[in-house]
Amino acid sequence: MAKPVVRTTTGATVKLTVELSSLGCWGPDCQIDQVYRQALREAEGKLRRLFEGQNIRIIGSAQVQAITTDVEVKRGN
Repeated sequence: MAKPVVRTTTGATVKLTVELSSLGCWGPDCQIDQVYRQALREAEGKLRRLFEGQNIRIIGSAQVQAITTDVEVKRGN
């Protein structure tokens, strides 16, 4: 007996890890929780605009890393 022939199509799903930087600049009086919230919101917005109209969704949780830089050194008298 002959084996039946089945025609199929195949799709694929790909999961990537993406890093975004240069998401903003915050002054010395800005609270760190505000930095985290705004950086996350900006990153999500950039990705949504970049992939608008595509079949893409954000999965998993984001990891935000704040990078602080000393801009002034005060010396005591």
